[in-house]
Amino acid sequence: MSVKKASAVGIRWAVELADGVQDLAWSPDGRWLAAAAVSGPISLIASATGAIGREWPGHAGGTLKLAWSRDNRWLASGGQDGCARLWSPDSDEERSRLAAGSDWVGGVSFSPYADLLITAAGKELRAWNLDGQLLRATQPHTSTITDLAWHPHQSLLASTAYGQAHVWDWRAPDAPAERVLPHSSPLLNARWSPNGRYLACGCQDNSLRCWTWPEAGDFQMSGYASKVRALAWDRASRWLATADREIVTLWDFEHGPPTGSHPAEHRGSVRYRPRTGFSSGGASAGGGRPGRASSRLGFGRARLSVAVAGRAARRIPTAGLASPANGCWRWAARTARSRRSSSPDEAAITHAFF
Repeated sequence: MSVKKASAVGIRWAVELADGVQDLAWSPDGRWLAAAAVSGPISLIASATGAIGREWPGHAGGTLKLAWSRDNRWLASGGQDGCARLWSPDSDEERSRLAAGSDWVGGVSFSPYADLLITAAGKELRAWNLDGQLLRATQPHTSTITDLAWHPHQSLLASTAYGQAHVWDWRAPDAPAERVLPHSSPLLNARWSPNGRYLACGCQDNSLRCWTWPEAGDFQMSGYASKVRALAWDRASRWLATADREIVTLWDFEHGPPTGSHPAEHRGSVRYRPRTGFSSGGASAGGGRPGRASSRLGFGRARLSVAVAGRAARRIPTAGLASPANGCWRWAARTARSRRSSSPDEAAITHAFF
């Protein structure tokens, strides 16, 4: 592992890990960036300097997910050993090891409103207190849980799986209320708008499914070339950025749901920054699962940035955008390869951040 100082593009620092990066998580106070390697180890990096504060062994077989507690005291990790683990920035040892109920733990998420950790393993959610005590295990979902997302203003957690989104009220962890939002296709991810008005989910059937909240009225945007892999809202809840494989699309929610079947394509100029991350305090990971490129989609204060690992990043201004007739913008985020290429190292947009 080594730390490099920033060069031409204004990156504050760069850290080279011994393996590809599987997941990243900032502590709520911004002091630490946790990085999980594909092979398992977890590194705790000081955001001010790039210095390594802690290195933990992580999970045998690989670490999959990271999440911080609201008070910055605990980092949770989930991995392919069937366990979730709690780590403290003040210790080299793990605090707790939680049996999450499956051979691999694909989701870990702390409540923003209580001392509560949710783990997703296979088809089951489990709720834990911070002492490692199991409070509740939910009834199995219809299929493997694909994502978790907390409501920005209420103790509600959305979980997605095949054909359904579930919204759980965790104010009573021993008996959470459940509301099911049906859909005919597998749901891949979930993001609440910052105002809590919309829940957006990318779908396996090359579409975007959204629900209004609390009415749970649903609407769908289709016409994508492939499944919707990444979602991100802006701070004002006006713009929703989505990505299929190499195309970034912006939907405008200023006047309500932008229903429509095929978004327009923006053909304006695009500026490039080589191997950079985010335009406003973000982080990019150069790596991912073996044989796959890792990419990031994100908004800064006035720019949309797309950073593709090992390739040029495209920065597209978003300040002062006018909305086209059908309520969205669409930009190409292509590599030098053809979109039809099936090469395993073809770039793909797989994550979204604000």
